[in-house]
Amino acid sequence: MALLLICPGREARADAVPFSFPLSDSYAEHSTDIASDALSLPDVKEEDASEADSDPDGLSGGGASGPVDLDSRLLYEILVAEFAERQGDSRRAFSNMMNVARKTRDARFARKAVEIAVRERRTRDALEATRFWHELDPGSREAERFLFGFLLFENRFDELQTRMAGVLEKTPAERRGARIYQFQQLLDGSKDRERAFQVMQRIVEPYGDVAESYIALSLFGISNRDNEYAVIQARKALEVKPDSELAILTLAQAVADPAGSIEVLMEFLEKYPDSLEVRIATARILIAQKEYGRARAEFEKVLAKESDHPLALYSLALLAIEQNSFAAAEKYLLRYLAVLKKDGRPDAESYEATFLLVQIAEEQKKYRFALEKLDAISAERGSEVWLLAQVKRAQMLAHLGRFKETRSVFAELGRIYPSEEENLIMTEAQILRSVKRHREAYALLKEAIRKLPSNISLLYDFSLAAEKIAHYDEMEEVLRRILALDANNQLAYNALGYSLADRNIRLDEAYALISIALSLAPDDPYITDSMGWVLYRQGKLEEAEVLLRRAYERLPEGEVIAHLAEVLWYLGRQDEALAIFAIGKSRDPDNEVLIETIRRLGVRLR
Repeated sequence: MALLLICPGREARADAVPFSFPLSDSYAEHSTDIASDALSLPDVKEEDASEADSDPDGLSGGGASGPVDLDSRLLYEILVAEFAERQGDSRRAFSNMMNVARKTRDARFARKAVEIAVRERRTRDALEATRFWHELDPGSREAERFLFGFLLFENRFDELQTRMAGVLEKTPAERRGARIYQFQQLLDGSKDRERAFQVMQRIVEPYGDVAESYIALSLFGISNRDNEYAVIQARKALEVKPDSELAILTLAQAVADPAGSIEVLMEFLEKYPDSLEVRIATARILIAQKEYGRARAEFEKVLAKESDHPLALYSLALLAIEQNSFAAAEKYLLRYLAVLKKDGRPDAESYEATFLLVQIAEEQKKYRFALEKLDAISAERGSEVWLLAQVKRAQMLAHLGRFKETRSVFAELGRIYPSEEENLIMTEAQILRSVKRHREAYALLKEAIRKLPSNISLLYDFSLAAEKIAHYDEMEEVLRRILALDANNQLAYNALGYSLADRNIRLDEAYALISIALSLAPDDPYITDSMGWVLYRQGKLEEAEVLLRRAYERLPEGEVIAHLAEVLWYLGRQDEALAIFAIGKSRDPDNEVLIETIRRLGVRLR
């Protein structure tokens, strides 16, 4: 099972960033551009307008926030603007709303004019209205954010620099670093990298005693792929503030070499061992480098400082799963879920961990425990999570031999999700096959293809079910029906060719069929395995080994392992074969082909 962790990025200190302002190359191209941002503005009721913007820097200026006296003429202009907007006359709507804003000097009407302009992708009008909005309410962070974004979009760098410098000058010293970082995030989205970088350099020049000045320049260096410059600036930030987590994380990013990043982070942790954010970032990089033991040690140090740290608990669970240490994974996941419950987190945040618990319980054949955990999922009936829980529940019931209940679950799902009939049938059949109820899977799929005779997915699954109960003629007939419907279906070519090779019959035909499949999907490890197997059946052991090793490198699962080990065995390289068999038994101990091959060859594993 693959790890779900990601390498550290700027999210490591997302809490330090008051806001980010996404930009795009054009208003029309992306949903995350300035226009969409404006369109998603929450509606502000007049009585709440005074609370729409927080003002932590104490910069608030004017801007009407109470009731405004509207004479009949102003009321008429507002109604005309709203009617014009509904009729698609955005120019008149904008013009009237701006007139109202100018006459009342109420920032809320200027804001409404901005929304009208943005909705129609009229950036110059939006900039005009935003300037006025900001003039009326200079303490509004929302107005500032939009004004700076539009200035950047319109390449008005001189004005942007002047305004940003003014903001920094008025910002209290304890908040200035956050504002610098904020402005870097905005400028970093500019198409004109050089001009934006110049603005950044100029506005931070007076603040050489602020670590974020150098962090901002370092981040620009990283974006510009000038890592040497980025490293120099990050080190300057650490000179100003040696214990800055943001500075050391920026330096680690600037180093651009995983080993070097780990080295600088570990040096920092020697001096500041209580820095949990840096320790977590270090652990994530170690995971990316597959140094799971060292990563686990770092997360355990986090728990030593903060025993209920949810990210550390969850990460340790994933690391344990990666190492097949299921008991340890279960322990960490149960602690993680207890922390979420204690903190009053929404139930939805626990679902992923619960499904992981179910997965590792299944690996350990603890099916009743898995059912208990599934029954605890409180997702809304009919939701995606609820559906997944029901499918997993049916699977656990099947493992417990409660097949009538398994079938009842799928019958209910079929009534709730009639449009998912195909997927539900194939899932039910797969579950039945996994518990060796092959005749029931065969009957289920036979009825399905009677109702849907041209459904290729169902036909293919039916062919596999037919093979499992030795209905080879029926299997072949269905696979050839698939090829009649889709002449380039590599799965059908491969399945038919492999079946012939596995039964050691019509080997020339099997080779021809698999060759076609391989030409259609040359990188498919299953088809590569099939070709290796037919070559083995033809007595071409050396050629078979080459292909089976290639398949094994891409798909180290039981059946491929069994094929490669058998070829090595008959090549007289029993020691190699035994080593491969041992790997297979540890990775896929219940694989039928692997078990049968070991029995047939009389292999004894230690």
